Amino acid sequence: MKAKYVKKFATLIKLQKTLVDDQRAHLSKLQDQLLNIENKIAENEIIKVREQIAAQESAEASLTYGAFIKVFIVQSRELENQRQICISAVEAARLKLSELFEEQKRYEIAEDQHIKAELKEERQRETLLMDEIGNIGFLRKKNNEA
Repeated sequence: MKAKYVKKFATLIKLQKTLVDDQRAHLSKLQDQLLNIENKIAENEIIKVREQIAAQESAEASLTYGAFIKVFIVQSRELENQRQICISAVEAARLKLSELFEEQKRYEIAEDQHIKAELKEERQRETLLMDEIGNIGFLRKKNNEA
C-alpha cells in the first residue's frame, strides 16, 4: 500500500516538472518578444535621429519631417504600450513559474519525508523481528538448560 503513495508522488512530481518546463518555455517566448519590441524601439530611435539629421541638412527632407515625426510618435506610443504589456506578461509568467516550482519542491519534500518514514518503519519492524527471534532463542536455550 505504501508503494502506491510513492508512485503517486512520482506521478505528481513528473506532472509538475512538465508544467514547470512548459512555463519556462512560455516565459522564454515572452522574454524574446520583449527583446524584439525593445530592439524595434531602439531601431525607431536610430531612424528618428537619422531623419532629424537629414532634415537639418536638406530643405527637401525638412518638408517631410513633420509628417514623419507624427507617424514616429504614434509608432513609439504603440511600441511602448506593447512593451509595457509584455513586461507585465513576463512578470506574471515569472510569478507563475515560481509558484509551480515551489509546488514541485513541496511534492519532492513530501515524497522524501514519506520514504524516510517508510524506511524508519521498516527498520523498526526488523528490530522487533530480530528481538522476537532473540527472545525465542533465549527461551529455547533456557528451556534446554532446565
